[in-house]
Amino acid sequence: MKSRLMLFAIVLSITVPTAYAQLPARTADTDAEALRLMRNDKLDLVLPGAMRDNGVDMWIHVTRGDDPDPLALQFGRTSGYLIFTDDGDRIERAVFGRSGAVEKIDVRGSLELGLAISGYDHKPGVYDEITRFVAQRDPQTIAVNTSEIDAVADGISHSEYLKLERILGPEYSARIVSAEDVIRDFIVRRTAREVAAQVEVLALARQRAKERLSEVVPGVTTIADVNARVYYSAVNTPDMTVEASPPDVRWFIHNPDYVLQPGDLFVGGSSGPGGDYMGFSVDTKIHAYILRKGETQVPEFLQEVFDKAIAGQWIMRDHMKVGMTAKESLDAMVGAMEAAGYFYTPFRDIGTEDYEMIQAALANTDKPGFSIDNHAFGNYGDLGPSMAAFRSNTHHLRIQENHLFAFEYMVHMNIAERLGYPLAFNISNPQLVTSRGVEFIQPPNEEIFLIR
Repeated sequence: MKSRLMLFAIVLSITVPTAYAQLPARTADTDAEALRLMRNDKLDLVLPGAMRDNGVDMWIHVTRGDDPDPLALQFGRTSGYLIFTDDGDRIERAVFGRSGAVEKIDVRGSLELGLAISGYDHKPGVYDEITRFVAQRDPQTIAVNTSEIDAVADGISHSEYLKLERILGPEYSARIVSAEDVIRDFIVRRTAREVAAQVEVLALARQRAKERLSEVVPGVTTIADVNARVYYSAVNTPDMTVEASPPDVRWFIHNPDYVLQPGDLFVGGSSGPGGDYMGFSVDTKIHAYILRKGETQVPEFLQEVFDKAIAGQWIMRDHMKVGMTAKESLDAMVGAMEAAGYFYTPFRDIGTEDYEMIQAALANTDKPGFSIDNHAFGNYGDLGPSMAAFRSNTHHLRIQENHLFAFEYMVHMNIAERLGYPLAFNISNPQLVTSRGVEFIQPPNEEIFLIR
């Protein structure tokens, strides 16, 4: 018996920690290591598919000195010409100029060309080595970082584009296409390390948001203090607020100087965008309610609408899959929500006008309305497939493996306590689509944070 007890104690000590271990803080060195892994894996594992799937033989990325480069997160600070060529087996990497953070370079330009690119002596014919380099590889399609629709793919200046045409000559200039499809796929096809970075940024932001909400002092804390949007106020009726602050689908009161008080329902606490790893952002919305005297929970009529709102996560979750176009996914989600008893009120993403629309749409019904804005997410804004009626320019794009997106939508419903002014909830939490479906990389909206 004694030996059994000793064995049990050993197993218990191994499997059940007595306290959470405090991990060391991140440092500039650990962040640099993570960034290097992300950049290298993107070039090694993602770039070949991004080029081949879009029928591109050569991608020439042109930057000019210290001009802002939309792809600096991927390549570091470059200057000159990064040229990626598909030789059939792998993607060859050539640099004519400053290479930035690009490693495993196969071909480097001459010192003379590097000096010319940097603004030093510009000898006649110095750019001929690029002309010869391209001609030797004879690409049929040359993607260049110019685009009419995606700013992230439009990093080349007008004068640099004209210079590139002169370097390539008329035969190869005629083969130039926009690199927008390559660049988009290169970005939205996420590596495991990118997903890990996004998860960490979200976890830290969520923790900070809850800390900020726990510091709210009713009667003292303002909207600006916690980046709040008030959805409902027990004491501030529409006749007192709508003239100075016309309601929006995202808020009912938004005056930054408004002082939060008991009976207020709001979303807030977010510390905003700007993660540490390659700019990964935050779009997490935590809903909070300040209890009134004698209350121990959220009033039933507010909880009812919130429950209708968060149910949408489970209704829509099965209708975002790898391989679907954004439009196919949007249509499937709309159908599922309608089958569950909601009715579709697609927004234009013009807040006040959208609110006026739902006021009219909900005038004679007790059913909840909804709109969807499941937009692409990460470190390049909403580049990529987005499931929203007002983002139709991305409806043809297919959902890729490891698709980061903001699981964002709105549910609105009439309440007797504010006739003519429906209560609107904006639900949003960035999540992930994999071959298994939608995976939650942070907790979904499930409860309202209570403030006493």
